[in-house]
Amino acid sequence: MHASTAPDNARALAIALYRAAVEGAAPYPRTRDAVHQWLTSHPAAAEVSATARVHCIALGKAASAMTAGAVDALAAQTRPVISGVVVTSHAPSREELGPLGALPQGVSLHIGDHPVPGPASLDAADAIDDAVRAVEPGDLVVVLLSGGTTALTAAPLPAFSQQVGDAGRAQAHLANLAQTLLESGLAIHEMNAIRRRVLRWGAGRLAVALQARGAAHIAVFAISDVIGDAPAVIGSGPCSPEPLDDTTFFALLDAHDLRSSLERDMAQFLGLVGGGLPPAVATTADPAFAQVSYQYVARNRDALEALARTARAWGVDHVLIDDTPLEGEAAELGDAIARRAVQMALELPTRERAVWVAGGEPVVHLRSIVERALAADEDDGSLDEPMKGGRMQALALSAALRLEEHARTEHVWRVTLLAGGTDGRDGPTDAAGAIVDGGTPLGARRFGHRRPERDLETGRSWFSLDAADALLRTGPTGTNVMDIVAILIDAR
Repeated sequence: MHASTAPDNARALAIALYRAAVEGAAPYPRTRDAVHQWLTSHPAAAEVSATARVHCIALGKAASAMTAGAVDALAAQTRPVISGVVVTSHAPSREELGPLGALPQGVSLHIGDHPVPGPASLDAADAIDDAVRAVEPGDLVVVLLSGGTTALTAAPLPAFSQQVGDAGRAQAHLANLAQTLLESGLAIHEMNAIRRRVLRWGAGRLAVALQARGAAHIAVFAISDVIGDAPAVIGSGPCSPEPLDDTTFFALLDAHDLRSSLERDMAQFLGLVGGGLPPAVATTADPAFAQVSYQYVARNRDALEALARTARAWGVDHVLIDDTPLEGEAAELGDAIARRAVQMALELPTRERAVWVAGGEPVVHLRSIVERALAADEDDGSLDEPMKGGRMQALALSAALRLEEHARTEHVWRVTLLAGGTDGRDGPTDAAGAIVDGGTPLGARRFGHRRPERDLETGRSWFSLDAADALLRTGPTGTNVMDIVAILIDAR
């Protein structure tokens, strides 16, 4: 591809780069290739009988496409999948399923709840239990993990259900825990460290259950949606040992002052009140993990590199991948990235173009936003709308406001910023993120009569971005490798 075929405006280029990033983490081909490589070269694959029955347990937003890729690779080696379960966030499209066209017979499909678990997640967890019970001694189990697994499959430990009376009540407590942690603005590795303690399939419990059924091997293939790609964090580690001891676990809760924020039943079960201990977890000493191999299918870096390759193919003069992960408060990051963009535009020769890209997963402290909104003296009607937005939308709107402040300088109009979640959904909204520039806030005021600054402060970034026609709407992409943010500096 040559520069002459590049999109003819900055927004079109930003959309094309986003699509390239998503394609770089496409679950079907990457899972197919990873499973093929494991089957043909991994020592564990050679140790499993060629006639061993194969089961597939696929969990997360990319579960359907990952299943299709795995089934393709297994069929090529004459190892058909005889049973299994797919738990995901949406009904799969034919595009996600690739040439397979449909899930194989014997593999059931379940749609869980996300981001807050509910009855559908409880049903999905029960379906996983059914899939585990289908495993017999000597079988091979392929486990496919991707973003969203924790919520989509969330169900309480039986001991917690007994403590509160039944599984339905315990599930309501899990939902409350998830909502509390989301509002606290914890990073995903911190949230999952807490949640996996009480989850039926978290903290290695899936691997323990499969090993108890006599599985010859548990081959795990993961699309990472977390900074650092730690197996215990991806999907809350269903096949990974728990890395935190009880002391470290309590220290994490206290660091975020969560003892007083949790419902009493949950606090008691976690050992925060009453002098008890948190639920036992599987550690590296458990024999189940000797039966587990772990392979990465795709990570955020794959998406960033695919975006960078496409930018270079379209003749962008300077392309930089920033190795520092995006983490912390989304609005603060947006402001800092906009300042960087202004400096880049100032220093870049006028006839050259540049793309800077980074990835990660910022957070939005919902509880702090609510507290600020309630404490505000100003009553301008901006709180009439419900909170609506996501971390990428907050980052984008913050960046746009900073760019607007610099709009008197000509070089700012070279800057366009893309911020998007690779799964196609940023928070509980219909958008993956947004594409903004220094004129976005003015567009919001002109067409929506809103105050973008107020929307940013009160967790309503979606409204200003929607009014300015800046939202990036893609629908579910079928993958999830966290978020990407790109600065585009156009030629003048």
